[in-house]
Amino acid sequence: MNPREPKPGEQPERQKPETTKSATRMGFFAVPLELVGAVLMIGVGVRFVTVANQPDAIGWVLFVIAAVLIIDAIRRLRKITTGQEKY
Repeated sequence: MNPREPKPGEQPERQKPETTKSATRMGFFAVPLELVGAVLMIGVGVRFVTVANQPDAIGWVLFVIAAVLIIDAIRRLRKITTGQEKY
């Protein structure tokens, strides 16, 4: 009897979650999306900081969001290149 086959009365073994593909994982395609989002956030943030009548706090928050997006894109690229995440 094959050791991978379930014995009578046992349930079949399920695959590990990390080996199955999920529709919610974007993989490599999230990297360009995050970079475009970061560029947009930086552009809008510069607009808020440079215009006198606009609140500067919104611009600084947008800069922080852009930094988080860039850091996440770098993290994703590192995981993909080391083989920890498949795309």
